[in-house]
Amino acid sequence: MSVTTYSEVALGTFLRQEADTVTIDPDATYTTAGIYSYGRGLFKRPPITGSETNYPKYNRIRKGQFIYSKLFGWEGALATVPEEFDGLFVSHEFPTFHIDDTIADPGYVAHLATWPGLHDKLRDQGTGMGSRRQRVNVDRLLSATVPLPELDEQRRIAARLDVATAKISRVEQLQEQRSKLQAAFKESLIADSLANHPDEWAVGQVIRLTRRQVDVAENETYREIGIRSFGRGVFHKEPVTGAELGGKRVFAIEPGDLLFSNVFAWEGAVALAGDAERGYIGSHRFMTYLVEIERADASYLRHYFTSSAGLEVIRRSSPGSAGRNKTLGIKNFEAQRILLPSLTEQQRIGRHLDALAVGLGTSKGPEFVKALRPSLLNAAFIGQL
Repeated sequence: MSVTTYSEVALGTFLRQEADTVTIDPDATYTTAGIYSYGRGLFKRPPITGSETNYPKYNRIRKGQFIYSKLFGWEGALATVPEEFDGLFVSHEFPTFHIDDTIADPGYVAHLATWPGLHDKLRDQGTGMGSRRQRVNVDRLLSATVPLPELDEQRRIAARLDVATAKISRVEQLQEQRSKLQAAFKESLIADSLANHPDEWAVGQVIRLTRRQVDVAENETYREIGIRSFGRGVFHKEPVTGAELGGKRVFAIEPGDLLFSNVFAWEGAVALAGDAERGYIGSHRFMTYLVEIERADASYLRHYFTSSAGLEVIRRSSPGSAGRNKTLGIKNFEAQRILLPSLTEQQRIGRHLDALAVGLGTSKGPEFVKALRPSLLNAAFIGQL
């Protein structure tokens, strides 16, 4: 296949910095946004009041703008603003830009923001010592060059990428269905384990609440965990500064912690921290428990509390109607009586379910699908799509 080489232009050719600056009102509530690294788009943070942030001003973002993180632009924290983020707020660490659509198609630019080739250029030229201290200033961003064919060609490329990425998303949905089958198998194993003369314990006899509060420094960088609902485990949030955390109380996470979201435990926001979570923090809404290892197996409990039997225990301890009103009552939860098989049986089932989860998570299918996105983008921007 012949390769078409597109002319490269600086981002500043079609990006113009603009900001809608808002002075912080201590009594007002703000929903702020952040940007995932590696071109994964924007995310919403929980609403906070003006008194909870150390920033004197915010920047209101608008649909269609180009946005990036000065702190993590080198890591691909770039995006265009979708409609559902219109009107949200960001700090001055997230400059925003108008896209000149007489030069660059916004759909094409949206795909450029996800392209590892652009991220690599920003990584090579970031300022600072060490990866976590690199910063990408506005001048550096605007001087970075990208392939920019004629507008019609940009639109053609964007349309093809739209179709291809939609198909990839469909494959990812099918992988999600496979995960549901895995959950059904877990239910069967847990139910069988509780049918064989189990012992009865209070929850507080098998796990112990342990909190390690972190003193936040305004100029330090922190990484938070989150817990997905429906037993889907821990995820890692993008790094934030102490200033962005504001008055938020946070706690250290250690491998082996059994984690419960006190807001969404009732829908399976329960996880077991592993080595990958070492050095991370969680908000005050995440309860960290140590497992009494002479009575219970941590892996088994993780699976138990995300099964129907365990969720029923959590729901009895989470009064309220729905959503954020169904907060886990700690004393009530720890007083609940639960049935557990022998420790040996717990360990056997825990190992079995862990192995199944690891096997599904590391099979070639998901990795292949994950690799498709950057491969398509590389092909598109060198004229092979």
